Amino acid sequence: MRRKLILARLEKGYSQEKLADSIGMSQSAYSRRENGSIKITVNEWKRIAKELDVKIEEICEFEENKNYALSQSFSIPSFVIEHIELLKKENKILKNELSRLKKTS
Repeated sequence: MRRKLILARLEKGYSQEKLADSIGMSQSAYSRRENGSIKITVNEWKRIAKELDVKIEEICEFEENKNYALSQSFSIPSFVIEHIELLKKENKILKNELSRLKKTS
């Protein structure tokens, strides 16, 4: 939960719905960010800070701030990584076969 963000929002008299509307997202999407289920991107932090008329540092918790640049990162699902590994193996087999065919021609 982002306590500083919540306090700043409440101090300005904004409901989640009002702030969400003003920064261009649904209340449910904003709520997931405010409660920490979804990371807030750099651009979203900027829009929120501007709307609340505060500096980002005033609403961003220290632990989140040190991961600030990573807030736009994502995880690659394991099935995608497994598929990439399979493709690498198949590619190696095909390269070996092509090399063998070139030598015999």
